[in-house]
Amino acid sequence: MNLKNISKRLSGNISGVASEVGTHSAIAIIAGLIVYVFVSSGYQTQIEELNNRINEMKAAEHNAIITKRISEQMEDIAYEQKALSDKQRMRAEEQSRIADIERGKAELERGLAVKAEQQARASAQEAETMRLIAEQQSVLATQHMEEALQARSHADTLFYQSLARSLAQTSITQYKSGDKSLAALLAYSAWYYTDKFKGNVYHQDIYTALLDNAPRAKMHIGKVLGNPRAIIEIPEMHSNNEAKGYVIATDYGEICHLAPKVDAAGHFNGYDEHRILNSQNYFFRDICIAKGDILALDVSGMLVKASFKNTKDAVISRKHLPMSNMPQERWRHLLQNDDGKIIAVGEHQVVWLDATGDNILFSHSVTDDISEAGILGNKLAIFTKTGNLLTFLDGKPSNNSHISLPRNNPVSYYYYMKDRGMHILGTEDGDVLLYDSDYKYVKSLVGHSGAITHMEHMGWCLATSSYDHKICLWNLYDIDSQIAPIEVYYDKWPLCFTTNKDNWTLIIGLADGDIESLHISVDDNKNNIHDHIERDFTPQEWEYYIGKGVKYRRFKE
Repeated sequence: MNLKNISKRLSGNISGVASEVGTHSAIAIIAGLIVYVFVSSGYQTQIEELNNRINEMKAAEHNAIITKRISEQMEDIAYEQKALSDKQRMRAEEQSRIADIERGKAELERGLAVKAEQQARASAQEAETMRLIAEQQSVLATQHMEEALQARSHADTLFYQSLARSLAQTSITQYKSGDKSLAALLAYSAWYYTDKFKGNVYHQDIYTALLDNAPRAKMHIGKVLGNPRAIIEIPEMHSNNEAKGYVIATDYGEICHLAPKVDAAGHFNGYDEHRILNSQNYFFRDICIAKGDILALDVSGMLVKASFKNTKDAVISRKHLPMSNMPQERWRHLLQNDDGKIIAVGEHQVVWLDATGDNILFSHSVTDDISEAGILGNKLAIFTKTGNLLTFLDGKPSNNSHISLPRNNPVSYYYYMKDRGMHILGTEDGDVLLYDSDYKYVKSLVGHSGAITHMEHMGWCLATSSYDHKICLWNLYDIDSQIAPIEVYYDKWPLCFTTNKDNWTLIIGLADGDIESLHISVDDNKNNIHDHIERDFTPQEWEYYIGKGVKYRRFKE
């Protein structure tokens, strides 16, 4: 066997052995074989080839070692990556579990928050309900407290108003018995408690007590011989140093002038009485002022003009008015309209004169009996006994109306309240009837039992006089309610009166000639009483008249 074949064979064997026994074992075998070849064959060429082969095998072994190391390193890296991945996976799983736990907590907390919100809403609603209930309870409590206070105040009010009326009644009694000092004190205390506790100071007893005790509230200011049939206040436009005050005409032929007396300090001090005319030839029924002179109408139709001046014969002129076709015509009214024209009215005849009363302008006859007449601005209103209303303007009829009376009784006095456009009729039965501007019935004022003799309006008050011996004062501010009058009694019939609106006074003519003044202002009367109170209540009087439960006070101071 040649060396080449041996080499091939060895090479194949080596390759086979190398593949079977591994690299390190192969190298050892190869080394042995090389030695064996060198020893056996000695062939240098094969040794070189074997050396080359060995070198290649070494390089392959080196590469294999490197590859193995790299593989091992890669494997280590892979293990490390796997471990890291496992850690990351475990961490991710842990984070997922934590997230699940946190999500669960969040869901739980959200559920708790929703529940808490629902509870909060329920609590808020309950709180709102409780607040509303509390407010209602508070309102009810406040209302109950106010009601209790009102009830107490009402009870106090009723007590003090009742006390005031009792004091007023006692004042009236004491005044009649002659103890005027105590009567004045009682009257003022009656007004005080009435006013303080919002009572009616125009109540009959309160008002009467004030009238009784106020100095000069009720005064006798003059005396005439006959029955006064007409009293008028001298208009400001005709007043002068010689002519102020009032003019009175009587059925005894008198024309009297009551002039106010004023002392050096300017204080009023009663009236001076001056008879301008005194002639039993006349039966005067009415008077008026015409251009500074006095016109007086006699019942027969004689119109007398007189002067205020104190001359021997005060009569300036006499004029007999034209008579109607009816026999024994009786004249009753002498009126003056807003144009200054003078109008004389009889039972069937009406005559218009100029402002001086000298010239007759128009004349008109009325078929029905005339019961009353009055002025509506420039118009004349005439009431017949059959219930007809006739109105005239400058001597010509302007309108005929029929007024429905509650009872069929003639009108005895007519008054037109200009500022309210209200027609007021007084009847022979004592009714006082109110009508609106269209003559529609409004209401009746019940208080008189005799024929109405006069009516006038002043501020809050409609004053009416009657043959029942009374003057009634009606508070027109209470016209929508049932009006109870203040009644002032006189021993004689109040036949006529006039008003002084500047000082709230009525000047009244009574039958048999007495002339009285009546001051109707509550404030003035109570102030006058207070100014003249002589003393205060003694403790014993206070306890007796007012009571221990009322705090003592002084009224004189």
